[in-house]
Amino acid sequence: MGNITMSKKEINQISIFEKLVQKEMHQEAAAKILGMTSRQVRNKLRKYRQHGAKSLVHGNCGRPSKVKWAEKEKVIAFDLLQGEWKGFGPTFASEQLRERFGIKISKETLRKEMNKQGLWKAKKRKSKHRCQRDRKPYEGQMVQLDGSPHVWLELAGIKKHTLLVFIDDATSKILWLEFAKNESLESLMRSSKNYFWAHGRPNSFYVDHGSVFSVNLNNQEKTKFTQFERAMKELNIEIIHANSPQAKGRVERVNRTLQDRLVKELKMAGIKTIEEANEFAQNSYIPRHNAKFAVKPQKKDNIHRPINEYNLDEILCLKNERILQNNFVISYNKRLLQLEKEQMTLLFPKNQITVTEKLDGEIVLSIRKTKLSFHEIFERPKIKTQKPKHTTFPLWRPGPNHPWRKFQIVKSQLNV
Repeated sequence: MGNITMSKKEINQISIFEKLVQKEMHQEAAAKILGMTSRQVRNKLRKYRQHGAKSLVHGNCGRPSKVKWAEKEKVIAFDLLQGEWKGFGPTFASEQLRERFGIKISKETLRKEMNKQGLWKAKKRKSKHRCQRDRKPYEGQMVQLDGSPHVWLELAGIKKHTLLVFIDDATSKILWLEFAKNESLESLMRSSKNYFWAHGRPNSFYVDHGSVFSVNLNNQEKTKFTQFERAMKELNIEIIHANSPQAKGRVERVNRTLQDRLVKELKMAGIKTIEEANEFAQNSYIPRHNAKFAVKPQKKDNIHRPINEYNLDEILCLKNERILQNNFVISYNKRLLQLEKEQMTLLFPKNQITVTEKLDGEIVLSIRKTKLSFHEIFERPKIKTQKPKHTTFPLWRPGPNHPWRKFQIVKSQLNV
């Protein structure tokens, strides 16, 4: 008889079953000590009488597990993780293996194997105590908005683009994603317009103190507003500023998720342009992301409001004030706009004219909500100035009895 490898638990069971064999203990008492039912004790006792202590060892001990990861699948997975999928995390990699290759492996098993191979290292995080803010109860009550600069299109090089993210606070749903060259006012207004068309107007936006969202210099009284704040005020949308990145943690966390998952999916899809990336994000990625990460709101109602009563083209634009010059010309962004003589309202020099520049580049001039007709001129008009006329005066000559005449006669006699 060879050696038997037993666990400490199985070794402790030997003394109990020996007492049962010698009838020194009742089966009910043994069941309570071993944490088993009486039926389990009877079955194990029958086997113990036939085979002895080795019957207490589990039958699968020493055998390979039926759910052990097959070596062929492991080779396929690690070839990808060391090549095309380099940098993939365990969770995302396990999902992609299941979806693309039918390889079912848990994220924890994959994480352990990746740790052994040196392909994954857990990130250390510093903890800081913060108060938890409850989610808003209604979908559309507050939408967290943020721009995330990153190398999103790896196939297009190392150039960074900005992803504008709209995420609902109540459900963690991504309501809209749009790539742009940078987080400019024009790109923000354009993506906001697309979001409004898709969902309507939310009750509020939760944003940071970026220069697009807030005037941060010389504005202690909070009387100055950015163009975005002005537009949202016209749409009756409240702007709430977060005082730290952690305050708008939901959109910050989803940015990290997108920088991990979306970047890799764009690369696997072979996408190189912003237009292709926007189509993929809005039509393919958002539904799958929401199906996996979204939660149910506390209240069922969606309180997004319609946009039918608003002209978004006239609100989501740039509005500036200019002073009308004496020659009825307005200077705007190095362009000269000459107002026509005939207008629908009275105009005077030094009037304050509103210049509206729409997202498509169209310029509209108005005063007191009345549009003005104008045309662009490409040379500054020359101001005509009248030159002073040259006047000639007759030469003055002294008269015959003038003292100067007598002085000249005396002078000539002395010279003689």
